[in-house]
Amino acid sequence: MKEFCQNEHCENPGANVVPVSVERASDQRRTLCRPCEEAYTWGVQHGTLVAQVRPALPRLTRFLKKDGFVILSHNDHDPSAAGPFEAWAYRGPLDLRVATPVTFGVGNGVQDALDSLEAQLEATCRHVDLREETHDLDGRAVS
Repeated sequence: MKEFCQNEHCENPGANVVPVSVERASDQRRTLCRPCEEAYTWGVQHGTLVAQVRPALPRLTRFLKKDGFVILSHNDHDPSAAGPFEAWAYRGPLDLRVATPVTFGVGNGVQDALDSLEAQLEATCRHVDLREETHDLDGRAVS
């Protein structure tokens, strides 16, 4: 254990050695004073909780990998109670003249709109197989 806290903004005496993640989880150990250790612990807990709360968007990810794209927009002129953010899913090449709209989601923020789009894609996947058709650069369907 070092004599002083290894937080570069602190000059207090060191109190405890804590594991710190730099390259990978807990790959280093550093001496921290009690206030810095408490702040560090709160930050680790917050980061862990935030990482667990973030929803995975498996259907949207699969849709984007197969043959689609998403457009996010902010529409202040829409009186929708669901919110001003829209996420539109399109199938086909990145050309709005030939791409086909699949579905959309609306929300109060970008994440809300993406979550809504994820739910819509789940409902759409039950009725339409989004994985079947792909398009060439001219917009023609290819198998």
